[in-house]
This record gives sequence, C-alpha cells and structure tokens, in this order.
Amino acid sequence: MLDKNITKELKKLTKRIDSSFYFYDLDKLEDHLRYIVENKDESIKLYYACKANPLSSILKLIRNLGIGIDVASKGELTQVVASGVKSSDIISTGPSKSRGYIRTLLEHEINCVVVESIYQLKWLNEQASEMGIKARALLRVQLEWDSKEKSVLGGDDITAFGLDEKGWKSLDLSEYENVEVIGYHVFQWGNILSASKLEEIWDHTCARINKLAQDMGVRPQVIDLGGGLGIPYQNESERIDFKDINAALVRLKKKHKLEKIWMELGRYAVGECGLYLSQVIDRKNVRGQEILVLDGGINHIARAALTNQAFPCEVLEECESKQNQEFHVHGPLCTSLDKLGVFDLPKDCDYGNWLVFTQCGAYGFTESMPFFLCHNLPAEVVKYKGDIMIPRTIKTSADWIE
Repeated sequence: MLDKNITKELKKLTKRIDSSFYFYDLDKLEDHLRYIVENKDESIKLYYACKANPLSSILKLIRNLGIGIDVASKGELTQVVASGVKSSDIISTGPSKSRGYIRTLLEHEINCVVVESIYQLKWLNEQASEMGIKARALLRVQLEWDSKEKSVLGGDDITAFGLDEKGWKSLDLSEYENVEVIGYHVFQWGNILSASKLEEIWDHTCARINKLAQDMGVRPQVIDLGGGLGIPYQNESERIDFKDINAALVRLKKKHKLEKIWMELGRYAVGECGLYLSQVIDRKNVRGQEILVLDGGINHIARAALTNQAFPCEVLEECESKQNQEFHVHGPLCTSLDKLGVFDLPKDCDYGNWLVFTQCGAYGFTESMPFFLCHNLPAEVVKYKGDIMIPRTIKTSADWIE
C-alpha cells in the first residue's frame, strides 16, 4: 500500500498532469543507497548500471553518494558526463562497441572498458596506442552453466555478452601492449531474490575465473560480478538485505583470495523508488473478462510484455466497493502485446480512476517503445527534500514527428 502522504501528493499531481507520468521518490532512494554504502566493505566498489534509469537527478544523487556509474552506450556516457560524474568513476559495458565509440571512451578518460570481443580488444589497443596511453580493461567472460533456469541476462543461453573461456585463452595478451587487463567481468543472472543463491552463483564464478586467469597468466586485481540483485515484484517478504550481500562478498573475497570485487547495481538500487501512474480510459466486459484500458501501456512501461511479469498495481483513489475482482489491464496500442497484467482491484474501479504501478524506478520508460501510435510521452516527476519537480513534462507527437 502507498504511504498516505505520497498518495496525497499523487492525487494533486493527477490534477496538474493530464496524461500518464512517472514519479520518483528520491528521499526514499537516498535512504536506501546510504544504507547500502554504510554497510559495504571497503574492498567492494559499487557502480550504478545507468541503463536501469538514466534520469539526471537520479545520476546526480548517486554521484554525490560516491557510487560509480556503468554506461553501455554513447548516449548514456553523454548523460552521465553532463550530470557531473567524474571520469574515474565511469566504466563501460555493453556488447556493441565500435572503434569510434572506444575512442570516445578513451578521450573521456573513463576508469575501465569492459572488453567483450577480440575486435574490441584490438580496437582498444589500437586507439590507446594512437593516443599514447595505456587503457585499463576487464575481459567479459560468458560461462557455461548447468542450469535450465532462464534469465533476462542470458543465464546458460548463448548471448552477445563477452567470450567463452576458450575464446579468451586463445589470445596472447602480450600482443596488446597498450591494454592493461586488470581483471574479469561475469554477469549472466538477473533479478535474483535470494542472497544464498547469489552467493552460490558468485562462488562458482570466482572459482572459474581464477582458473581462467591462471591459464592466461593474469593476476586479476578486480572481478566484476555485475549485479543480479532482485526486488520483490510480487512478495514483499523476499526483499534482500544488503548486509547479507556484503557478508557473502566478504566470504568469497577471502575464500578465493580476491583483491577487489566490483558490483553494478541496477534495479536493486533504484527500482523501489519509482511509480508509474496512468488513467483508466475505458472499462468493458469481453467474453466474461473485465477489461480496463489505460492512457498508457507498453509504450511507456514495456517490462510486463518483455518478461511476462507485471509490476504491482493498485487504484490511487479510494473506491466505495470493499470487494475486489480480477481485471485484465491493457494499454492504448493496437496490439495484443500491450497488456500490463491481471490484477485484483476494487469491483467499482472504472474510467477516470488512476492506477499506480509500483517498483517502477528501474527499467521503466527507457526500456519501452514510446513512438508506436504517436501517443504522448509520459512526464517524469521527482520528489526530493519535500519539493516536487517535473524535469520532463508531457511530450506530444508534435514534439518529435516532422
């Protein structure tokens, strides 16, 4: 259930904003991140995976707390630099790095480039040589797993992320004189809600990476375990305490004789600070199903269609009915893919009501398909230190279509 004070603010905002919008509680975010930072061992370096939410006000808050930023595109790099993040606090991941993009990363003097292919390693060495510098790099490794589980990051599927152990072992790193390989990066599992399961994955990862490093003659300063820490989209009791994560990482550091562990937190960092609000435009019964059609759908918030897992949902206003029933909630797009989930909502929920989707601080608008059918783009609203700000207002199709 939403906090009463937040509910009051949201009701006011629905009177000011006549279309769907995101709402980020940065006070809640700051408290959450401070708890993480205060309960982190000094040998663990945290980065924020910018892809989760690149809003500048979020980036600036994260910057101020001493957390680094992981960028996965030139656009994210531009946004992060514009938000005042120091070059030494930026690393670059992502399977698609052109020669030109690698040059841009080096020109910005970022901390480290995560190399995901032989071409990337060659281009990094080439560009660093031309610039007269030595570039720091992590080699991204795609491990084979004996698991039938699925993951948005691939799990055991073959993906575009990194190379397998055989691929990296085939190289002679001494040929890349302008690249300093400081360690390895492995990240194949996402949104896990068990600290013990994460420790099991990381334990296996560290053992395999230490063996690979030995075979390659590398003494790794860093193992980057990515993130993978989940947030509870359904069951609130499954929330992970970062103290348990820190304890697991400290145990692994000792067991595998590691110098530094890096982590790139995404949804775990920002997911729970965000809400998405959209108004009910229509209600109908089709072949026995109660259907609500909203102002916004996967054009604003596509995760439900991509992962088949809905964000939690409730009605903003207090309804008269104390009984709930099942509603199938759809967006405005002309495709059956535009479905946000099936929810138990008050029986008298109807057109004009606003629905609130929680846990939307990560993988919200920037993961969506905003231009299909030329509907409005959602506004983004920020609450911080008691102030309400609207860094992005509603944008209509006239703002981008020529």
